[in-house]
Amino acid sequence: MNWFDQLRRALQAYYPPGRDADIVGYLQGSDSPDVWRSMEMGTPSRQQMIVLGSVEPNQEEWVAAGVAQRGQVREIRLTSLSGMIVLYGGFMLRPWGKVFIADNDAVRGFPASLENWRRNYRAPRG
Repeated sequence: MNWFDQLRRALQAYYPPGRDADIVGYLQGSDSPDVWRSMEMGTPSRQQMIVLGSVEPNQEEWVAAGVAQRGQVREIRLTSLSGMIVLYGGFMLRPWGKVFIADNDAVRGFPASLENWRRNYRAPRG
């Protein structure tokens, strides 16, 4: 089972039936994997944050994330994440992830991310 299948299973309520199965989540900013890679390779290294789930976040969820003012909502699909992996980034009103290059360290860190999402789980609101 690949990392995204495991993520979907752990956060099943955020990936409801009837939605495209390849939607990983949403972000406000660039939807370019090249930009995400340069962010990670930069000094200091940083990762693109993504709100997980196949339903677009509402205004309250964007406000809680601190990015509501950006107005650049991007839907991110699994194909955009080729050679990358999403690790735990937090659990505010929704689960968050950080996009990493899928090197050995990131892949080894994925099981701990699943545990963090499970431990900090909050059911979707209404």
